[in-house]
Amino acid sequence: MVSTLLFAALLNRPVLAETIEASEDVWVYSHASDPGGDSALRIFGNGGRAVAASAGDLESFSYGYLKFDVSSLPKDKKLVSAEMILTPSGKPAVDPAAKDWPLEVRPLVGKFAEKTWAFEMAGDISPSPKSLYGSGVIKTTTADDTFEIRINLLGEKSAFAEDFAKLTDTLFVALTSKYDASEQGMKGMYKVFSRDNKERAVRPRLEIKFAD
Repeated sequence: MVSTLLFAALLNRPVLAETIEASEDVWVYSHASDPGGDSALRIFGNGGRAVAASAGDLESFSYGYLKFDVSSLPKDKKLVSAEMILTPSGKPAVDPAAKDWPLEVRPLVGKFAEKTWAFEMAGDISPSPKSLYGSGVIKTTTADDTFEIRINLLGEKSAFAEDFAKLTDTLFVALTSKYDASEQGMKGMYKVFSRDNKERAVRPRLEIKFAD
């Protein structure tokens, strides 16, 4: 009886919810004409891999790097929910096979600044090949065919909560996927709106909740 009441009390605890837009982002691709100013990020992998095995393979991959200012978030409250929300560009086809090649959120090894970004930096500033925060696929949200990708960052094997607790002011993450554009063309990639889109509702954002 006591455990049941405790569980119910935990469910009814007040929750503090915060939504944060990406403050900077870059499209990491060797042929990107405007990496920091494009209205969309394109993400794909190669040869069954989401992250390049070496700097020499980078030209066959495309990533999205995101930066979030988390300095205003509470440091003394328990993190109970964290989701990355991304909006696909255009009206994408929802490929049932995409479950095998989801869009991934990974820790970023290194830091970037949008204004000074150059593709040559990708060898040193890269997605973690070993740590995965979460993954998701394109889904419809309503009857009017609104699309989005919601990625839970607090899965069983995710280190997000631990890494988040160490942050002081900035979170850097990378978007990756095993989707292979070399085999499937435009259908083999994720194309999501960047922070440079005029509509705020479609920009990359984090929805984070804390126990109050």
